Formats: sequence, structure tokens, C-alpha cells
Amino acid sequence: MQNTRAKLAIFAFAAMFGCTVQSPLTIPTTVHVKLQLPATEATYSLTRNLTQRFSDEYDGPGFEVETRAYHTLMQHLDQGTIGYFISSYVPTGTDLWAAPLAVDGLAFIVNQHNPLTDLRIDDLRDVLAGRIVDWGDLGRFEMPITPFTISANSDVYLEVERMLTGPSGITGNARLVPGFRAMLAAVAEEPGAIGFAPLALIDDSVKILAIDGILPAPDSVSKQIYPFRSTIYVIGRNEPPPSYRNLVGWIQSEAGQAIVAGSHTRLP
Repeated sequence: MQNTRAKLAIFAFAAMFGCTVQSPLTIPTTVHVKLQLPATEATYSLTRNLTQRFSDEYDGPGFEVETRAYHTLMQHLDQGTIGYFISSYVPTGTDLWAAPLAVDGLAFIVNQHNPLTDLRIDDLRDVLAGRIVDWGDLGRFEMPITPFTISANSDVYLEVERMLTGPSGITGNARLVPGFRAMLAAVAEEPGAIGFAPLALIDDSVKILAIDGILPAPDSVSKQIYPFRSTIYVIGRNEPPPSYRNLVGWIQSEAGQAIVAGSHTRLP
């Protein structure tokens, strides 16, 4: 597979355009040095699972996988203290190298006792912006809306801005939670709550909303029917050396994508 460099060099870039990724698998060489591959909170579990399976199956290098905020990872990348990291957000207009690994849906969630099951995209945007402040304004039960958000340093927050709210972001009246476990717990406890999280991280403590009549699910994400989808990337400044390239090629191969499918959506 050939890497191209422009404003943003995307290695085997297909996830956002519906193309088929074809990545020749290089047989890994044995390396006995642990490699750093930090990940954002949204991508940590997937990254840890894939690196462990790769190392076990091929007796390849071990990987140290830690979770850090997206902006922190970008700072470390700029400083040269890490070479690569995993994230669901890649900024445009940069010379970053990036390779797609998996796809996930971005789900919007409410309390289980909320009778709402579906939101129009425009209403969702107005709710998150704070222009609609009561569920009664949508012709539903009357109750103040309590939006929850995560830090603007999160890759998922940046994806919400990219796909939905624009740079104005989420209302400043939203309650800030430290991560997605806290997000689920907060929405499960607050009757009027609305929040968001990667589909792969959501459990049955909350209700997932359909958006314009479409629920986020592996099938609707895979077929690009559900409107809010994020591609998970490995990101660096340059195309990786064999020690990292072998892992990337394996994840993009049929064997790696079969493991991806256990929790996320495969690349198109």
C-alpha cells in the first residue's frame, strides 16, 4: 500500500469514503522492546485488545498502552516524546500521517425513563447548543434538559464539533464529567439528561436515541446510514518503521478486522 502526503496524509484512507481497504500483511519480525502506543479514552480498550492479540499471535513486540487526553497526546507528538497514538479525531490542514483502523458510531444517550426515542438532527443541535432547554419544547414531557459533556480536550468532543455543533461547541451550561464511565453514570441518574459516548462504550444503563429515525448499530454504521460515525486512526508525523507498520498492516488485514468487529465496526 502506498502512502501519499498532502495536507493530511492518510495511509490506506478509505473509511470515510466507502472504499475497500487492501493492506498487504508483512510478516512481523520478533522485537523484544516494548513500544509506546498511547490512546485516547475512547480508543483505549480497542487499542489494548488489538496490541495484546498481535503480540500474542506473532510473538512480536509488546506495546505500552496508556490513556491520555487528545490534546496531551498531540503535545507529546509535537515534542517527540511519543511517535504514534490512537485517536478517533484527526485535525485537517496538517501534515500528520494517519492510518484508519476501525469505525465506531457516536451515540447520543438519555435516561432510561425518558420516553423520547428519536431526535431530529436540527433539534439535537439546538439541545446541545442550549437553544432548547426543556423536553416540553419538543412536544414531549415537560422537564428541564440537563446536557452533559466531556472535556474539549477529548477527541470525541472534537468529533461532535466536526459533525454536529461546529466551532461554537456545546452549551457552557452543560455539566462536565471526567470521562465516559462518568457520562453513563450521570445520564443514568439524571431524569432530564442527555449526553454522548462512542457506541462501543455504551451499556444498558442508558437509552440510545435514534437520530432522524436511525439507531446507531454495527449495521447502520457499517452501511454509513447512521449520520454520526468516527474513524479510529493511528497518528504520527511520518510513516512508521516496521515495528509499528507490522501492527498497522495486521489490524487492517482480515485477521485484525475480525477482532475489530468484536467491539467496533470494520473498515469498509
